[in-house]
Amino acid sequence: MTRRFLPVGFLFLSSAALAGGFQNGPQSARLVGLGGAATAYARDASAIFYNPGILGHLDSLTHLSFGGLGTARNTSFLGADSRRQTVQDFTIQPGGYFYASHPVSDRFKVGLSINTPFGYDTKWPGQWEGSSIVRSASLNTVYVQPTAAFKVSENFSVGAGFIYAYGKMKRERGLGQYDDLGATARYEASGSGLGYNVGIYGRTGDDLSFGISYRGPVALKMNNGKAEYTNIPALDASRYPASSGFMTRLKMPSALAVGLADQMTKQLLVTFDFALTGWSSNDSINFKTDSGPQVRVGRRYEDAMSFRVGGEYTVSKDLLLRAGVSYDETPIRDEFISPELPDGNRLGGSLGTSLRLNRVMLNLGYGLDVTGKRTARVNRTQYQAPNIAGTYRTLVHTLSAGVSYSFGSKN
Repeated sequence: MTRRFLPVGFLFLSSAALAGGFQNGPQSARLVGLGGAATAYARDASAIFYNPGILGHLDSLTHLSFGGLGTARNTSFLGADSRRQTVQDFTIQPGGYFYASHPVSDRFKVGLSINTPFGYDTKWPGQWEGSSIVRSASLNTVYVQPTAAFKVSENFSVGAGFIYAYGKMKRERGLGQYDDLGATARYEASGSGLGYNVGIYGRTGDDLSFGISYRGPVALKMNNGKAEYTNIPALDASRYPASSGFMTRLKMPSALAVGLADQMTKQLLVTFDFALTGWSSNDSINFKTDSGPQVRVGRRYEDAMSFRVGGEYTVSKDLLLRAGVSYDETPIRDEFISPELPDGNRLGGSLGTSLRLNRVMLNLGYGLDVTGKRTARVNRTQYQAPNIAGTYRTLVHTLSAGVSYSFGSKN
């Protein structure tokens, strides 16, 4: 019986990168332009997600902010043995955001955040040399976070939010042990989880402010997983049933962030963020089939740091320009690099702008991340993880456009 259900494990055995670089870009057009340095940035309703404490220091207007995000990865692979170069099919990972804040009183404010902080969409050519590991894979998530914040004093506020998250994953790979190139395994599952977000925001004067936030981990419980196998030879029909169920949990990591913002001149605001993302909670992936035993697959991820610096320059009361730089560590060890989502240390740059039309602001941001070259080596004996030896190079493009609107009376 165990042998029959082991193939489901390949979904996870070759998903080493699934908990690595699949964090989407900054979750608003303004923050894309700033390089994601958001923990002490008190000029946008997206603070509800990045630091709930800032919500308490927003003005007395009701603020709405919404828009779309698109992330495109350009990855190439050079096989160590074949010396053949393969380029991923072009895909765009869609995303979006909605933020709303409203003052209940001068000191107490509430807000709502809806965004898509994690996800990826990977597609390789159908018969590429690593098709038995992955042909296509995707993950989509939506976070919904109602939030409240209290302004303790003119220079200090605290906030907290409750997170409901939903995620859906799909995956397809070829069964390379058969002569029939159409032999295929497909996996699909969805589920939800709960979490929280807390933050504080303070000002030491008119020019300098700081923020500290912590977003807890979220475990997406996927109890409805379905595995399907097609074009399987009759002799192996019992090993690869036409359909089989499985359960698992996918862990979205925690994040601890510290930020500073300095109004250096009347026109120039500079922001800085340091974040530690808790990928080490993904030390393993556990799954269980309908009637099989629970299986634990080690991952050995490491917590990863990121550094972000952004600048916003006010050209006039109706035009703002932004730029940012960022550096993100990868949590994935060399021995766990996978074609599902090859990840490496990333250096990024971004540009953005906003055009104000009375109380409406049009926002645009673009970011480019260059991922360091990663070389995968096969070592099944030690790590029991199927892989393909070769070198990956990746560029990540992020584009976001959105609208901000404010209404009400300003005190």
